Amino acid sequence: MIFKVYMKLILFVVFVFFSFLCTAKEQMTWYAYNQPPAYIFEGKFKNQGFINLTQEILIKTLTQYHHNTEQVTVGRFLHQLRLKENACVLGLYKTPEREKYILYSDNALMHRGLHVLISKKKAQHFKLTSPLDLAELLQKHNLSTIVIQGRSYGNMLDNILNKNLENVLSRSSQSNSQLYKMLALNRFDFLIDYPSTAAYAFKSKLLKSDDYVLLKINGIPSYIESSVGCSKTEWGYRAISAINIALKKEKNTKAYLDALLSWSSNLSDREDFIKFYYQEFLFPQSPKN
Repeated sequence: MIFKVYMKLILFVVFVFFSFLCTAKEQMTWYAYNQPPAYIFEGKFKNQGFINLTQEILIKTLTQYHHNTEQVTVGRFLHQLRLKENACVLGLYKTPEREKYILYSDNALMHRGLHVLISKKKAQHFKLTSPLDLAELLQKHNLSTIVIQGRSYGNMLDNILNKNLENVLSRSSQSNSQLYKMLALNRFDFLIDYPSTAAYAFKSKLLKSDDYVLLKINGIPSYIESSVGCSKTEWGYRAISAINIALKKEKNTKAYLDALLSWSSNLSDREDFIKFYYQEFLFPQSPKN
């Protein structure tokens, strides 16, 4: 009798154990940093950044994973991915160095091209016009800028910045707010920034919009795309495959476009943004051999 009870107990434990294995979900950690209006993790608009919103759309589709978001600096999450930590980041640009240790999804986000944010007084003093030459700004005019450690500004701009390091400050940061405060205090001369991010800074009164101007940069397209980046591991290959399936499904929805437009629908190029989205972003051209 005792033996039968004991065997039933063992069978029950085995059943529960294997049921757990069958139903347990893999963990998917999303690295992020506070960069309004892309990521917003505090204040009135918490979790309402356009990357917050697009990431939430993907998470709702990726039901086979248990998701959590971890706030870290850019330098920190790149370091963790180098160490093959199983995690992903939404909104990463491809660079030759990063591709050594990061796997990339299909295009996931669409951004307006980077601009130079500079005071109107300095723009007038140096007779700057749009579009401008970034190398000339650093070399001929000897102006200074600041970058976030580990962040890529695209291969072309990264190359220019790396050749002019004496004019480039570097800061480890989870937020752009301190950069705007430093710009207002003339700690450096200009900031390489997105129009939507600058618009948020003006709206948040971090800068006075009447005092600054956004100038286009030579060689930077009007719109650029970024991807989800995951660690280059066996887990990462599975994650990217699942993310690409989710992207294929969700990018065609109005909700996904609305998320991308959530903080920039009032900018003057709204119709051009939407046109690019439907004609280029949803149907990327295959690279030519």
